Amino acid sequence: MGHLVCAGATSHVGAIIKNPGAHPDRNTVLNTAWEQLTADLAAADPDVVIVVATDHYETFGLEHYPIFCLGSAPRFPAWGEFGNPGGEVAGAPESADALHAELVAAGFDVAKAMEMKLDHSFMVPILRLGLHRRAVVPFFVNCNTPPLPSLARCRDLGRALRAAITALPAETSVALIATGGVSHWVGLPEFGQINEAWDHEFLGRLERGEIDEVLALTDAEILEHAGNGALEIRTWLLAQACAGGTATVLGYAPMPDWAIGIGVVSLAVTA
Repeated sequence: MGHLVCAGATSHVGAIIKNPGAHPDRNTVLNTAWEQLTADLAAADPDVVIVVATDHYETFGLEHYPIFCLGSAPRFPAWGEFGNPGGEVAGAPESADALHAELVAAGFDVAKAMEMKLDHSFMVPILRLGLHRRAVVPFFVNCNTPPLPSLARCRDLGRALRAAITALPAETSVALIATGGVSHWVGLPEFGQINEAWDHEFLGRLERGEIDEVLALTDAEILEHAGNGALEIRTWLLAQACAGGTATVLGYAPMPDWAIGIGVVSLAVTA
């Protein structure tokens, strides 16, 4: 029987690693939050870490673009695109295969990749949270290429993932990290804008457990008020549904030099 022992979510912009000294007056709260989440993960000491993220047309192109995809390989090399983190991390193919089988049996047509290079959406949180020496199962969610999975579908997949984790053999301990968001515009005229009020409202709803209010948001509303980058909240909803509890916001700051609002949360794991 497997056990989910720790869960959280964080933004993943490459500048977290490439330009860590930006806005030192604001960055302090973020570094404190990341260090807290890093300490929580280390204390949980998971056998496997599932990292739920998206991709920026590095691994998946329009000729083969899945809605959901689980990586199953002994090693995952990084793209290192545009100066973002390179290297590689260890995989957990036996756990990945077991999770994949359970999710498909539960009615989720999740693809499986036997080779899957990782872009910054995976590598930045892996490095910032000290996960590069642990076995990783990358879980891709389409957050940028219509048709997107609905917010509710991502919530439901999170619940199914928890059941799949529980079905893992040999008392496997699992941590879950979601990455993406919050407000930012990528490749659009609004690039550089941050909607701090929207970010606080979204994070507050996670803290209060008001998931139905988040699920009621349309993609058009998210795009208008928080940008195409905020469509990545799908990964956060998946992770919170998997954990089962509410969120605790460890830190938030608008970071103009990074062109994004950065959020870091811990997710309560319930029985």
